[in-house]
Amino acid sequence: MLMRLPGHRTHGGELRRYVEEDLRVKGFRVEIIKGKIVMSPTPSFKHGGIVRRIERQVALQLDDARVAHQMFSVAALDDEDDYSTPDLVVVPSAVEDEPGWLLDPDVVELVVEVASPSNAAIDFTDKLESYAQWRIPIYLLIDPRKGDLFVYSDPVEDRYRTTHAARFGESVELPTPLAGVRIDSSGLRTYT
Repeated sequence: MLMRLPGHRTHGGELRRYVEEDLRVKGFRVEIIKGKIVMSPTPSFKHGGIVRRIERQVALQLDDARVAHQMFSVAALDDEDDYSTPDLVVVPSAVEDEPGWLLDPDVVELVVEVASPSNAAIDFTDKLESYAQWRIPIYLLIDPRKGDLFVYSDPVEDRYRTTHAARFGESVELPTPLAGVRIDSSGLRTYT
């Protein structure tokens, strides 16, 4: 669900302050992507199950210096308002000892999004472009609507130069900086 403030032009940081201080929406995850407030309802059980299965697989293959976490938010590089809350991130384990709630995109090695029926277009367009702009090395996009996985890597400007597509049931290996980490999608379920 997108929300715009009619007739209201914001200044740097104003939109984020509004979301943090004034917008009181229970049961929704709130993000600001490309200047738009994006509100997502609590994920379905299938959505959550996919995130849990991916988190578990990834975490078992990481060294002690890295962790996989759900629901950490990532700040935009050059925008005081924009931030995203991917379903899963891989970051240095030292992050767990830091104050705050927004990650610098330079420390994020992987973002994972599970496309929802209600806002999949944002994952395939705005977030794809934003994560590349923020120079996040790997974006794993899982689409349970059709049973597809996409591994985007090698960010340049506002796009990823490399895309690897796979279907549920196949395994994919992540590229650098997580080379050797494999995702087995055989346990993932479609929404239907």
